[in-house]
Amino acid sequence: MENNKFQPIVSPIICSATFSQKTPGQSGYGRVDNPSRLHLEKKLAILEKAKFALAFSSGSAAITDILCLLRSGDHVLCHWEVYEGTLRLLQQVFIKFNISFELVDFKNLEKLKKATRKETKMLWFENMTNPTLQLIDTKKINTVVKNKNIIVVVDNTFCTPVFANPLESGATIVAHSLTKFINGHHDVLAGAIMLNNKQLFKKLNFLQHTIGAVPSAFDCFLVERGIETLEIRMEKITASSKLIAEFLSKHPKIDKVSFPGFSGLISFWIKGTKNTLKVINNFKKIKIAHSLGGTVTTVMHPQSMMSFSLAKEVLAHMGINGNLIRMSVGLESVEEIVKDIKQALI
Repeated sequence: MENNKFQPIVSPIICSATFSQKTPGQSGYGRVDNPSRLHLEKKLAILEKAKFALAFSSGSAAITDILCLLRSGDHVLCHWEVYEGTLRLLQQVFIKFNISFELVDFKNLEKLKKATRKETKMLWFENMTNPTLQLIDTKKINTVVKNKNIIVVVDNTFCTPVFANPLESGATIVAHSLTKFINGHHDVLAGAIMLNNKQLFKKLNFLQHTIGAVPSAFDCFLVERGIETLEIRMEKITASSKLIAEFLSKHPKIDKVSFPGFSGLISFWIKGTKNTLKVINNFKKIKIAHSLGGTVTTVMHPQSMMSFSLAKEVLAHMGINGNLIRMSVGLESVEEIVKDIKQALI
């Protein structure tokens, strides 16, 4: 049989942990190089309109890789509403290495400017925040730190590359939890970094294979499969989300709705704190789950299911309270989702 008789349309899964070398000294170890991962990384770079991409075993692993760029004495500014895993790493891990951080409202550019100091080496924010779904303008943030040699990291997980490409707006590095919308099927943990700076890429690539938190070949296959349907899934999810948000905004038992107008996330506040958990427990088809971005519609109660590092009065100001529910809309029919919400709100 000829070796080239079969040309696969789908990228093959290369599970080998090591590879034979034609001569000593060539790359041949799966943690450093794997064809399945390299193929995925090329697709991720194209997806985010980046020159380089690196894949990891989780979003947290990708975050860790980026934070390892920092040195003792460096200072990080984070938007005050940021992924809890990022905060845990800063508060409980990197603080041991004399890396300090400060939480600031990035929507207030004057406060952000005043908080920036000579030790500040990194800005970190999500362009759509979790869980209140506020939008942060990367271009505006970039004007605050332009020409200051500060790395601007944007977590683009919620917006996805379908709706935003932060590198084009001045971000230095874009981070993703591929577990969410990009994979989109509730069946893999993975993360990614995308960037254009070659020098930083080399440093991050070194950290990637040195720390070793790389995805398996099969996980790479699953994420690649998700990328193939990402745009059409996001179109469907967004269309459903608009109708669901409209329904919720008119319901007498809903106090407020936050929906950015795109993506598949809706946050809404129930009237009466005591009613909120009752509503969540009333859902029949919609599932209670920590994660998001898959084919099945899920909800979570941030106050019960997330950890926050801010004072109660600050959280209250942000709208993070017991009344808040975050919904991730799936691929079910919008009528089916609305029907379940209706019966849960009775």
